[in-house]
Amino acid sequence: MPPISVCVIAKNEEANIARCLESLKPYGFEVILVDTGSSDRTKEIALEYGAKVYDFAWVSDFSAARNFAVSKAANNWVLAIDCDEYITHINLPEIYSLMKQYPRCVGVLEIENEMQGSGNSYTARLVRFFSRKHFHFTGAIHEQVMPLGKEEDIYSFDVPIKLYHTGYVGSEEQIAAKNKRNFDMLLAAVEKEPNDAYNYYQIAQSYVLGDNCEKACEWYSKALSFDIDPDLDYVKTMIVSYGQSLLTLGRKEEALNFVGIYDAFSHLTDFVYLMGRIYEANNQEVKALGEFLKAITMPAGMQAGVNSFLPCYRIAVIYDNMNNMEIALMYYKKCGDFAPAKSRLDELYG
Repeated sequence: MPPISVCVIAKNEEANIARCLESLKPYGFEVILVDTGSSDRTKEIALEYGAKVYDFAWVSDFSAARNFAVSKAANNWVLAIDCDEYITHINLPEIYSLMKQYPRCVGVLEIENEMQGSGNSYTARLVRFFSRKHFHFTGAIHEQVMPLGKEEDIYSFDVPIKLYHTGYVGSEEQIAAKNKRNFDMLLAAVEKEPNDAYNYYQIAQSYVLGDNCEKACEWYSKALSFDIDPDLDYVKTMIVSYGQSLLTLGRKEEALNFVGIYDAFSHLTDFVYLMGRIYEANNQEVKALGEFLKAITMPAGMQAGVNSFLPCYRIAVIYDNMNNMEIALMYYKKCGDFAPAKSRLDELYG
């Protein structure tokens, strides 16, 4: 059995748990499932897959439940995943080497998030792999992995694991119920720790998921009023989400102020593409083209297509509006199966 324990917390997840555990099955991990009060077949299904199942009374604290699961693990190294996630890639030999090389560091992995209704996804990088000898979870919601010694620094390494997450997809009632639960818990967290920018960011994200960009921008602004490290992954995500929300609201002049933070974030593909959209919205097409062309040369970003079909489509639209159809057609064709580009090509070719 690999020297890694997979820790999962669950409540009424019979629709997802089999897919999650099936993705783990080929690797022979010890699986710890902590159930916080299911009334469906979640525990029964988990037992069928050989998971060790424990009950934990819900105390409105995700870290408490996760730490309880970690305490039941037989191995020091822990991989934490959710029931609505499943493994799409893993390289165990490389992971074993990294465990020996970085015994007191945390592993950051990629999670591709399917988004409701858009057909798009975005990729987040989160700490989910760590040694329980040195780290634990903190925070009642949107919990984070932190050192057991509060004054210790935290260092990370990239772990070759990719997960796919479907938790943002569901019926309107399911999404609304999840957002309300998260929102109530986050407000309580802000009241308890009013100087933690991360909670403000998560409240803003909850508003985005609820299609309330106006309120989201208020909370993004509050989060950014703190002295925060621009190299933190959540700060990078926040900047891009804030800019997108401003454009959605038509506050294009306000979004143009992002020019002032360009140097700090211009290494991010999503930010470069965002700046192209901001310039385009403000009728600065030449600058927009420069950003879109730059994005095409950069690595894949958090949002699918920000270094490929999305900037290609915006370039095509700009040249289309200029009636420069030769270049427009070239870039529409570079968009592949992107529906808006295919639709425009159909119009042009009749």
